[in-house]
Amino acid sequence: MKTISLRPAAALFALCMASTALISGLPAFAAASATTPPPEKVKLPEAPTEIVPLTTNAIPLSHNDKNLVQVGKLHYMGGLKITSTTSHFGGISGFEVSRDGRQLLGISDSSRWWIADIEYDQEDRLVGLKNGRMAKLKNIKDQKESFAQDAEAVTAVAGAGYVVSFESPHSLQYFQAQKPDHYASLLTADAQKISFAPDLPESYATLPANQGIEALTTLADGRMLAFSENTVPHGERTLAQGWLIGHGKITDLSYDINPAYRPTDMATLPNGDILVLERHFSIAQGMAARLTRLPAMAIKTGEIIKGELIAELAFPLNMDNMEALAVRQNAQGEIFVYIMSDDNYNRMQRNLLMMFRLDG
Repeated sequence: MKTISLRPAAALFALCMASTALISGLPAFAAASATTPPPEKVKLPEAPTEIVPLTTNAIPLSHNDKNLVQVGKLHYMGGLKITSTTSHFGGISGFEVSRDGRQLLGISDSSRWWIADIEYDQEDRLVGLKNGRMAKLKNIKDQKESFAQDAEAVTAVAGAGYVVSFESPHSLQYFQAQKPDHYASLLTADAQKISFAPDLPESYATLPANQGIEALTTLADGRMLAFSENTVPHGERTLAQGWLIGHGKITDLSYDINPAYRPTDMATLPNGDILVLERHFSIAQGMAARLTRLPAMAIKTGEIIKGELIAELAFPLNMDNMEALAVRQNAQGEIFVYIMSDDNYNRMQRNLLMMFRLDG
């Protein structure tokens, strides 16, 4: 609390009034307050964790056919449009789903964690979210540097760690949870420098400001695979720049992608294969997305990797700016794929969460 100093005359007057009040049986502070200026308002620090009320509405897979449940190798298991009265909510660019499927961990364009509990019906279909919370990522690298902004992807690594990729500036940072899937402990975790790989190559540091690592996942052998949103022409191909990070080194590779799309996230399947989420936007065609599958054996240094198309998601399907991807496997061996959109804090866009079962 701020201490207020009184001028000598005012202090003497207050003392006399207080003495009079004591003699008459009145509280001393009541008399003194008549001459003491009110304390200045003190701005309280932002609460470390913010409760985020969530409203969810079920959405069909298709605008035109409410009974459609199959697209490519994906079987629709429910979807939600998510809104909140909290202005910080939105901009989700990457997320993880706990192994039991009961909780999600997201990161946003404003460098905030978002956690929420996932609700299912008796047929394991996605029906709701509750207990939403958000907190600013504590990502100051040292006292002389500003906050890294625009978190774009998150992946779980060994030892209950989580690595987040940032744009502005391009960087990777490590956060330590108390144990795997203990998302709540990340809300107060400090960023740490990644110690299991050397500094990123110059090509990463000089990527365009808004086209850094959007797709990030941890491979079965513990290394990370990263793809940038930035693409470059290579003869008749279009390639996204990629890196294998870990085991004490960083090496290059490339991802062969349709020139109309950009990689926005990826996730590792139980058998080691990789699912890549690709996003398209144009005024003529609107929002669209694709899922491709990369064989684990194809992930090699110096290689140009091309995936197998799993599903194309475009109008009349319910789509928005699909940027985040997560997968999990249940006790029966079924693989579930979760896709989420980034609304860019734009009222014309939506926060969608969609769940699929991967068939084949």
